[in-house]
Amino acid sequence: MITIYQINTQIGQNAIDAKLKLMFGSEDFTPDMLQYFVSVAKVHTNDLEEAFEATNIQTDTVVERFGKMHSTSVGDIFSKDGRFYMVDNFGFEELRLFNDEIEKIGMAA
Repeated sequence: MITIYQINTQIGQNAIDAKLKLMFGSEDFTPDMLQYFVSVAKVHTNDLEEAFEATNIQTDTVVERFGKMHSTSVGDIFSKDGRFYMVDNFGFEELRLFNDEIEKIGMAA
């Protein structure tokens, strides 16, 4: 199972700025941005590419949405087996996070 996290731009300008920085790839990612991410869905697969495809063609057969969600795109985070991956320009970039940083993800209001 893969959990999808997206930036909640409704929480303010800092979240919007983080979203804009990540639009072109993971190279501008900093762990402090995690505070703006919220979990938006679970995808019933263990394959990152399959999860990406399922959340872009809007199939509900494997996607369990938690509320408002847009198609996955560059800058979104996928969590699988305790590891975190950011959708990058081409494929995924694994995020090497410390436990205290992981605790911040999904905390956005």
